[in-house]
Amino acid sequence: MDIEWWKDKISEDIYETLRTKEQHLPPYHGHSPQQWFRRHLVDWLAIVVDTFYLGTTSQHLAVHLLDFFMDKLEVDQNHLYLLAMACLSISVKYEEHCDKTLKLNSLNHMLPSHSLLSVGYSATELTNMEITVLNFFDWSLSIPTVAQFVPYFLVVSVDNHDLIDGQPILCKSAVVTCLEKHTKYFMEISLQDHVFRNYTPSLIAASCIAASRISLRLTPTWPQHLQLMTDYFIEELLPCVNIMLRFQKKDLQLSQCSPLPAQYPPVTPHHQYQSPMYNTQCYPPNFVTPQHMMAQGGKPQLFGCRGS
Repeated sequence: MDIEWWKDKISEDIYETLRTKEQHLPPYHGHSPQQWFRRHLVDWLAIVVDTFYLGTTSQHLAVHLLDFFMDKLEVDQNHLYLLAMACLSISVKYEEHCDKTLKLNSLNHMLPSHSLLSVGYSATELTNMEITVLNFFDWSLSIPTVAQFVPYFLVVSVDNHDLIDGQPILCKSAVVTCLEKHTKYFMEISLQDHVFRNYTPSLIAASCIAASRISLRLTPTWPQHLQLMTDYFIEELLPCVNIMLRFQKKDLQLSQCSPLPAQYPPVTPHHQYQSPMYNTQCYPPNFVTPQHMMAQGGKPQLFGCRGS
């Protein structure tokens, strides 16, 4: 539906409602015997979301449905992609505008090349799987996700009094743009590994902002206005932030040691699908940081010497 609730006058009430709802999310155990296949499904969902220009709320809700369904029930291996397809189809119907629909033929064309998947799934199979998933969740899709909290936190993610490497900011809008790109990257990381299910969505969202501020060397790392808005102290975020930064370091090392792959592998009808490395988006070198922008001709400086 793409409702920008964080800009509404009642945003605080909506935020408190989301925080209350997330306290009632079921515990995630990660006991699925098919856990090893999760990465393939999450990567495939990321490819579909990117291909059809779907929203991050649809992607995060789809992964949530997938994770908690697989955590309780074992699915026939030949129907794991059907499950992922159903979770995304449900999420799109719930989160997107009515004109944003996924056609079954298009989804079948994006399935990996496999002898048992080469013919794709039928409309009946997809409908039955959707109903199975909906029944599992008691048809309740009002589920808080990271993608719902991040825009609210981004509103105050950068302040005029912030410093970069100890120097004042001269162009806040450019810093905001950099931070938003880094935050999107850390949101992707939070979907890649089930270890993040140990944290609530709001804490993960706050950690994405904190990790981004650390990456851009913004100080203070966690200013009081962010602490007040998120209701999290930096000490509460550090365990989750440290995991994100470890994955970021791994991606940076991969990008420096080998040629960067395309953002997503090309997907053609029944083309041989190969799962990307750890992250569907290897840490992007084209994320322009304030430090890089200072050295680039024609780009505005984001901070200057004190007293300037």
